[in-house]
Amino acid sequence: MSRSEVNSKSRIIGRRLLNEIDWNSYSKICLFNPIASLNEVDVNGVASRLKAQRRDIEILSSDKAAKITEAKFNLIIVPCLAYDADNYRLGWGGGFYDKFLAEQPKALKVGVCFQNGFVEGGLPHEPHDIPLDKVLSEV
Repeated sequence: MSRSEVNSKSRIIGRRLLNEIDWNSYSKICLFNPIASLNEVDVNGVASRLKAQRRDIEILSSDKAAKITEAKFNLIIVPCLAYDADNYRLGWGGGFYDKFLAEQPKALKVGVCFQNGFVEGGLPHEPHDIPLDKVLSEV
């Protein structure tokens, strides 16, 4: 996708996030710092809006060498390269989110992905893979 298309679709996904999640139900929120070179959904607008509302948010670094936070969250927004109807996600490898999500059993886990990442028929997954509670795209 072009940078313009990524930005446009990211804004739509951001609006869906803001409208479809009851933010007042969540006190500790985790988002991610999108990697522009990988065309991840840009959630920076959502993060700015939440900061302006003085929400307790933490933004995970995109640096694979970064230490996984030990904080506990009750809402986590997760980037996806691909996803399926069972809400399994495919990331960029390395297992960062697999490890992180395993440590957050009580959190609502919401993936964001462009619709072209939807995989009919499902993604391969292993017993340690954690499905998301929901995935939002631009459609």
